[in-house]
Amino acid sequence: MLYADKNALRTNLKVNMLRIRERELMFFTNNCLSISTSAALLAGFAWYGLTEVPFESDANVVIQTAYLVVTTLIMGLELLTVVNATLCAILGPGLALRGPDGSMHNAVQGMTTHYRFTLTCFSLGLICFMLSALLCARARRPHHARTAPRLPRAPRGTTSSLRAPRR
Repeated sequence: MLYADKNALRTNLKVNMLRIRERELMFFTNNCLSISTSAALLAGFAWYGLTEVPFESDANVVIQTAYLVVTTLIMGLELLTVVNATLCAILGPGLALRGPDGSMHNAVQGMTTHYRFTLTCFSLGLICFMLSALLCARARRPHHARTAPRLPRAPRGTTSSLRAPRR
């Protein structure tokens, strides 16, 4: 009787652990699919930025080159994110369902590792996207607006009319 209770507890524990691992597996699968969708959208924006954004002929070559390099980096990082997230979302549950005994644990551990890498690539691509937008705005700014306007100064010895009156 004691031995049967011990085996029943072990089996019950194993089933409960598999339920928890299944929830983790679904969590990572859903997150990978969400990241993949957003990364595909950002890769599309990067493609548009590479192919459709015109520059003026007198644009700064260094800024223009930096823009093109950063935008290409966005596209590479985001496409890497799409591929890795899609493979995780497909292969992780497949390993958990069709693998040998203990493969649920291996699938979740592998998805955790690849999810971190995928999230890092997505975050770097997002940062590069913001940098690319700044570089694009800087490169496309009109020539006459490139110098900062100067405010007129009051002659020396005079007081500014912007100060609050003394009491």
